[in-house]
Amino acid sequence: MKFLSSRKSGKISLFGVPYDSTTCFRPGARFGPDGIRFFSENLEEFSLALGKSLKDVDFSDVGNLEVPVEPEKMVSSVYSFVRELEIPVLLGGEHSVTYPVVKALSERFRELMVVHFDAHADLRESYSGTPYSHACVMKRVLDLGVSIVQVGIRSATKEEAELRRQNPNITVVDSLSELLFLLSRVSAPVYFSIDIDFFDPAFAPGTGTPEPPGASPVEFFDFIYKLPAVNVVGFDVVEVSPPYDPSGITQMLAAKIVRELLIKFWG
Repeated sequence: MKFLSSRKSGKISLFGVPYDSTTCFRPGARFGPDGIRFFSENLEEFSLALGKSLKDVDFSDVGNLEVPVEPEKMVSSVYSFVRELEIPVLLGGEHSVTYPVVKALSERFRELMVVHFDAHADLRESYSGTPYSHACVMKRVLDLGVSIVQVGIRSATKEEAELRRQNPNITVVDSLSELLFLLSRVSAPVYFSIDIDFFDPAFAPGTGTPEPPGASPVEFFDFIYKLPAVNVVGFDVVEVSPPYDPSGITQMLAAKIVRELLIKFWG
């Protein structure tokens, strides 16, 4: 399946990484990319809120990237793939797939900033025997020298909490309104990484590690619509797990996020 499958070419490359080999609670995120695509077929190409259409966006869906099971090999495979893309838009998959995308972009943009929407800090040094676990993804990003802005975090170890307080490359914001204020003053290239468990499980139950409370879709879309011009160089939506989403509301939310961000940033 293709995300609004009539789109076949463009400088913005949407791709899926159906991977969940390091998931530490409930696997199933490997079905996320195709689940998001399936529910995207229920969307109009036109965004009523933004007054523009996906027809105005120069993007293509290049399909899923099949990757090895081993985390280190997965990282190498995605990294090599993204180096050849102009603007990557990633459908996860678990959150570990974000790191190789950011790694490739960090070599292209010296002052890259990652805006991290999540319930979890994801700053562990290692988890379940690998430094490339989805629980470690933002620590690996930090190791690249990339600055991180975290919003929505409500779960962390004591060590992660200390790192968030002490590391000058981590900015913690307490609300989307605070994030809006911060981004209005940023000129650096920005990458958005959106873990679907950023949202309250009442709105997004289809994820491997749900964590109440959380943001509402109304709050998130209001933030997006108010966002001033930002130099966004890519984004991802990860951790959507269709086996825990029988009604499809999580996949539908993810599909609408993808549509609105494509139009907002590049329409």
